Amino acid sequence: MDAFNFTVEKLTNLKCPEGKARIRCQDTRVRCLTFRVNSGGSKVFSYYRRLPDDNESPRKVCEITIGSFHDVGLDEARRRADELNVLVGLKKDPSLNHVQQHLTYDALFQRYLEEYAKTRTSTWQGAIYNHERYLKRWHNRSIADIDRESVQHWVNDNGEEFGHYTANRTYSTMRAVFSWALRKDIINGGNPCLGVDVFKTRARERFIQPGVEFQKFAKALNEEPNETVRDFFWMCLFTGARRANVLAMEWGQVDFELMLWRIPITKNQESLTVPLTLAAMEILRRHKADPKAHDRWVFPSDRSGKKTGVLGHLISPHKAWGRILERAKIEDLRIHDLRRTAGSYMASSTRGRLNEWIQSQSSSALCPCVTRVIDSARAAGKQ
Repeated sequence: MDAFNFTVEKLTNLKCPEGKARIRCQDTRVRCLTFRVNSGGSKVFSYYRRLPDDNESPRKVCEITIGSFHDVGLDEARRRADELNVLVGLKKDPSLNHVQQHLTYDALFQRYLEEYAKTRTSTWQGAIYNHERYLKRWHNRSIADIDRESVQHWVNDNGEEFGHYTANRTYSTMRAVFSWALRKDIINGGNPCLGVDVFKTRARERFIQPGVEFQKFAKALNEEPNETVRDFFWMCLFTGARRANVLAMEWGQVDFELMLWRIPITKNQESLTVPLTLAAMEILRRHKADPKAHDRWVFPSDRSGKKTGVLGHLISPHKAWGRILERAKIEDLRIHDLRRTAGSYMASSTRGRLNEWIQSQSSSALCPCVTRVIDSARAAGKQ
């Protein structure tokens, strides 16, 4: 492990060598303060030491994530490392409940993200979105100060402000973080999310109604000035694919000759091949022919990543979605409802071969979220 006096400039310029998954460096100014750099570009401060023989956990290797370089800062990381050294001096194991007074929820989430979610879940980007938008009140709260009653109040507040679905989804994110931390012995005690009452919800069946509502939506969408965002929403509608898959659509996944799009991995951890309509192909050919087209992403972002500095794909089109709904004067419509809309329209136009069509889409290309709509369309066709 390399050791040097940490400075903001040195840490900013530090990169993981090609061929390595991560590197770790140690500060010569504050004992046991380390700095991890992953191959993906993430940079994290951590506390790393082997506890002495007279500690309550003798000779245990103790590693505690302090926080990301961009969120915590060098001075704050040194301050927290000093506090952990004080605990060790008192013969305490800082990785046990003593550290819960110093470990914030944000630091715990960052560790959950880097050590578990990014490599073992397919919904980690959604967890980041929930964390940054709906869990702000917990970011600087120490783990020891989070209890069941405060979590219940937070769920209730989210239900009133953002709706029951959002409240339940963000609660699930927090619960997963605490469950993981308890399994890994990062914290001890109980999960403050257990026993919290969530909202009872009904399965959503909303989709864009044919006729007037679809005409208003199409007009508002075509008036969207951002061409990338506009075509992204049309692609969601033309393919019926999940938002995350369309956002991460790559040119290498598209077969222009056979008019097929192969999604390498879906939410169900399976690959999926999606037939492309003529309208979808028109969008793809137009973007491909654009001299400014990205060499990898079909729908590239116009901003570089904060941590990597690399231009990636479109991440969060929610602001544009809000503009479109405002222009169309449509309420209670979500981006995911485009997927349900596609299923409804396809069912209505192919009633005679509906079962064959659904089976050809493989593992829930439009199901289960549109199964109820398809069943409704099938029932309507019998009447």
